[in-house]
Amino acid sequence: MRKLILDLNSLENTDEIARKMAANLFPGAILLLWGSMGAGKTTFAKSLCAGLGVLPEIVTSPTYTLVNIYPGDWPVFHVDLYRLNAPEDLDDFDREDLISAEGVTLVEWPKFLLNYLSDEAVLNLSFKTVSEHQRQLSLESESADFDILFKTLEQENSSLQKTAKSLNRVGT
Repeated sequence: MRKLILDLNSLENTDEIARKMAANLFPGAILLLWGSMGAGKTTFAKSLCAGLGVLPEIVTSPTYTLVNIYPGDWPVFHVDLYRLNAPEDLDDFDREDLISAEGVTLVEWPKFLLNYLSDEAVLNLSFKTVSEHQRQLSLESESADFDILFKTLEQENSSLQKTAKSLNRVGT
C-alpha cells in the first residue's frame, strides 16, 4: 500500500497538483474521491479533467445525473453517488455505465461503488478541510500502476517543502 499526504494551500496549488496527477494517469484508472461536503472534491476534479484535455467549464458535479462523460484525451467518467441510499440503488446500472475501461473514472461519494470493483487500478483520494482555503489530500493505492504518479508527487512535494523552508529562513 502506497500512501502520500499533500497540503493543498491554495486553488493554484490544487490546480497544479491535479494537473501533475492527470499527466500520470492512464486508461482504466479509477479515482475514488472521499471527503465531506465542501472539502474540494469537485474543484479538484475540474483541474484534473483540465489536465486530461477536458474544458474545465463543462465539468460539474453530476449529483442529479449520477454520471457525466467528458470528451478529452480519453473519455472521463465523472460519477457522483451522493444521492444514493444503498448499494442496491446501482442495480439498474451496468458496470460500463459507471466505469470507463478506455478512459479515467472519477467517483465522488464512492462508498456504494466498492462492490463493483475487484482488481482494477484504484487510487483513493481523501480530502480533509483544514481551513477555509487549505485542504489536506491523502492518496492511497495498492496498485503498482500508480507508482509513477506517487514518485512524481513525492518529488514535487519534497521540492515544495524545501522551497517553503528556504522562504522561512529568508523571512527570519
